[in-house]
Amino acid sequence: MTQARLLQKPGLPLLQLEGITKQFPGVLALDHVDLDFRCGEMHALAGENGAGKSTIIRILAGIYAPDSGRMLFNGAPYEPQTPRDAIDVGIRVVHQEFNLLPALSIGENILFEYLPRHRLGMVNRRRLREEAAALMARVGLQYLSPDTPVERLGVAEMQLVEIARALSTKGRILILDEPTATLTPREADVLFEQIDVLKALGMTIIFVSHHLDEIFAHCDRVSVLRNGRHVITENTADTDAATLVRHMIGRQLAAQEPVAPMQPGREALRVEHLRPRGSANPEGVGFTLHYGEILGLGGLVGAGRTEILRAIFGADPIEGGEIFLDGKKIAIRSPRDAVKNGICLLTENRKEEGLVLPMAARVNVTLARLNNVARGGILHREAERQASVDMAKSLAIRLSGPEQPVVQLSGGNQQKVVLAKWLFGGQARILMLDEPTRGIDVGAKAEIYALLGELARQGCAILVVSSEIPELMRLCDRIKVLSRGVIAGTLEREEFNEEAILSLAYSQFMTHAETSP
Repeated sequence: MTQARLLQKPGLPLLQLEGITKQFPGVLALDHVDLDFRCGEMHALAGENGAGKSTIIRILAGIYAPDSGRMLFNGAPYEPQTPRDAIDVGIRVVHQEFNLLPALSIGENILFEYLPRHRLGMVNRRRLREEAAALMARVGLQYLSPDTPVERLGVAEMQLVEIARALSTKGRILILDEPTATLTPREADVLFEQIDVLKALGMTIIFVSHHLDEIFAHCDRVSVLRNGRHVITENTADTDAATLVRHMIGRQLAAQEPVAPMQPGREALRVEHLRPRGSANPEGVGFTLHYGEILGLGGLVGAGRTEILRAIFGADPIEGGEIFLDGKKIAIRSPRDAVKNGICLLTENRKEEGLVLPMAARVNVTLARLNNVARGGILHREAERQASVDMAKSLAIRLSGPEQPVVQLSGGNQQKVVLAKWLFGGQARILMLDEPTRGIDVGAKAEIYALLGELARQGCAILVVSSEIPELMRLCDRIKVLSRGVIAGTLEREEFNEEAILSLAYSQFMTHAETSP
């Protein structure tokens, strides 16, 4: 039976939620939520971090069970006990957090649940490669071999592998949680093209994104959640971004003005001919960052921006170049050396590299400065608690208390905890941020922007990598744009515009194309 025959007539209700309630210790995550999702529609779930979107996804996927209420799938009761139950009825989820096995190949990850086998039970490697290659081509990964280990992939490529994996079975509902957060515009276009094909077959797409432009460009309807409650469901054609934001945060969001420019101070950081590991630029890169300045690094995914931050922080070895702090040459061989010099990094993957998710907020806040909460080599829990309370108040981190595990926090509050970790003790002089607002809602973004602006006014030197051009234009005093590992140009604030930034980002690709035989 073909997938087209499996799916219902477009427009009919396929999945209904009635009075769904879910409570965790101290938190009412969902409060009598009613929603319905129709066949063949792309339905957005919008709301601030902590609004309940992820809880709904986990309930639909069989990870959580609701405390009360009921669900109907195709008119029949739907009570999944495990993720396998959800898969069996045709619900597939691409979670914001990757669920891949790094040591296995791309093909093995994509077809893991249904590996093709010979009659004797052995894996049919030829069929595995063929089927995986076809799925990879659907998401724009045709340039990779199905035999490539996942651990060799970049974050954006891993995201596309997750999506290909979700497409490996004949699904009825595809749930995408922030699927474009790590993708380039072209990769996102490929994804949306594939979504259009699935919609035409009658598949239902549940789409979670903080990018409101994507919601209005591609979704048929949008449902807004706030504080665990369903606020409104509307056709996207009948509303606008300002109205949606007002429903999401319960107030009118202030105009998104650029962070006020500062008069840069003296030189803080200078790199000369820096060549991160694996750099394709034999000359390396060089730039200067001043105290009180926010300097942006723009460019496409894979341009080398993250590698520069990791090299400066000592997370990866460098192949050449020099680093100067306050005009003096320093050697950074490890993150420990960087932290001792007041150089701090918020990585692009806060959940794996920035936080210890199961542990309490007090532990995460003080983790980088344990000597500040210890006496005679013994940690003092009360000092940890007070430090986390003080930092939470300073950065407006929404906690139930210092003992709350950070895994329970929203994305925006988790990012603030990472910031608190580096700011605790007052020794952070140079703050480097890689995709600082990835997976964060519009209200939390505004708070992060204001916080970074205030840190710059206090004299902190800030280096920001972001794939969101409007974010760089709002935050930065200057933007250096990388293209294929080369700094293609520098723009002052009065020169900022998206076309100029994109032209520089693609400049080395154009040069390469022109010089290729």
